[in-house]
Amino acid sequence: MSTDDEEARKLADLKTFIERKIAQIEEELTFLRSLNAFLDEQLTSMSFKRADVLIRKGVAAKVEPEEEVRAEAAKPVARVIRSRSGASLGTVTLTKNEVRFVVNPDIELRKDDKPFSSFLVRKVLESMVRADQELVERGEMREENSMKYEVVYENEKVREITVRNYRDERRLREIMNSVRWTLETATSK
Repeated sequence: MSTDDEEARKLADLKTFIERKIAQIEEELTFLRSLNAFLDEQLTSMSFKRADVLIRKGVAAKVEPEEEVRAEAAKPVARVIRSRSGASLGTVTLTKNEVRFVVNPDIELRKDDKPFSSFLVRKVLESMVRADQELVERGEMREENSMKYEVVYENEKVREITVRNYRDERRLREIMNSVRWTLETATSK
């Protein structure tokens, strides 16, 4: 094989590698654009301004709903909660002040199960409630604005979890992720 043939083969291999890399990056870019559009849709459905508008205005960290949109905030948004494998774990209904999870009836999550009682209830929900109670006691928050939660049981099985006054996006994400993890853990038993 001549040096020119070997050089041409190396260049062809390099070209193939670059074309694959470009296709991979374009696919990732398409995914990121879809994810960004989804996040804008979620923020809009929760009565927030679009993220790109907030970034331009420099207020992305502190989002205030617009007055005329506040009435629409009561409209619930319902979604299916899925495991990493795509299995349905239940549904979540979200409004500005409340998130309600209805557990898939096929999932055997009992009130005494460790992922539910010690993790979700004690570590996540109770710690948030305590943090709000401290704010109430210091006079930094009104009692009616503090977080509360309710669990509906059917015999010993967890059927619904409702959280009121979660107050901010960070807390909502933590609650959603914790419920999803708890339900996934219950299904893996």
